[in-house]
Amino acid sequence: MDTLLRPTMRALDRLKIAGGKQPTVLHAPYTRDMAHIISAQFLEDPERFYFRPEPASDVRVIRKRKFFGRPLTEIAFSSPVRTRWPENNTCYAYHLRLGDGRPHPAMLILHGWGRKSLAIEFWRIGLRFARHGIESLFLVMPFHLRRAPPGSWSGEYMVSGDVVRTAESFQQTVAEVRAILPWLRAISPRVGFFGMSLGGIIGHLAMTVEPFAAGITMLAGDNSAGVTWEGRMTRYVRRDIERAGIDRPELETIWAVTNPTLLAPHNKVKNLLMMAGKFDEIVLPKFTLELWEALGRPRLEWFPCAHYTSFFYLGRMTDVAAHFFLAHAAP
Repeated sequence: MDTLLRPTMRALDRLKIAGGKQPTVLHAPYTRDMAHIISAQFLEDPERFYFRPEPASDVRVIRKRKFFGRPLTEIAFSSPVRTRWPENNTCYAYHLRLGDGRPHPAMLILHGWGRKSLAIEFWRIGLRFARHGIESLFLVMPFHLRRAPPGSWSGEYMVSGDVVRTAESFQQTVAEVRAILPWLRAISPRVGFFGMSLGGIIGHLAMTVEPFAAGITMLAGDNSAGVTWEGRMTRYVRRDIERAGIDRPELETIWAVTNPTLLAPHNKVKNLLMMAGKFDEIVLPKFTLELWEALGRPRLEWFPCAHYTSFFYLGRMTDVAAHFFLAHAAP
């Protein structure tokens, strides 16, 4: 069966990314002083880089509505990291609840790179989790959706040839996760993590500083530099990095603190589930296996898909994640 599925799934993925994600401007490091992102101390103690911010104290409701009968509330709060883009300094999240007035376990969810909308995530993941009695908080990552600078596409500024800003964006995301967690934990008795692609990669970084009840990622094995250098989706990012005179060994050094494999010894989450695509050409299976080994070989489920074609298995993946969370994250 794999012999038939491999070319089919890869062909569909290649069709999806045929044009690639071309940047609107040339992205290059805004500074060559990288001491704030390169330090052996960060690898010895991730808390030094992925710091604990003050809990979000200005959480405000922007909009309430029903999504297929479930209460969906959009909230906003100030990012604990300030950037020079005002639109990026406000965090947004969507809280999908069961609506019965009782406390339920919840997943904090990070989406993939470049998402133009979270409608599929609400529909295929949030509603599916709700069937299992799990609520969801979808956090919008830096430079995505309404946080994107004018003229850029969603996510363009988060992963780019500006390798310094990219590392800072990873740091900002983890800080925002940590800032909103006390708010979510006050509502839900157990909080797990679920991340897809880039969101899963950053989730593994967050797990080095936050003891989630369970951590579940899909299509998210890593190292960051390797995925960027070899993945089909990031070829224009690599082009800009090379134009800046940075080769792969140097990129490995610059992005060391964003590499979950290097930080795996600090993982604080006991219950881990990884889900990956056998034919993925964006997050190559070899990077999934590297992280899996570094984490001590947690449960790893392979699906007969590439990256975007995981859509065909998203329902099944979500069910597997829900069962794992409920079975392994008891109080």
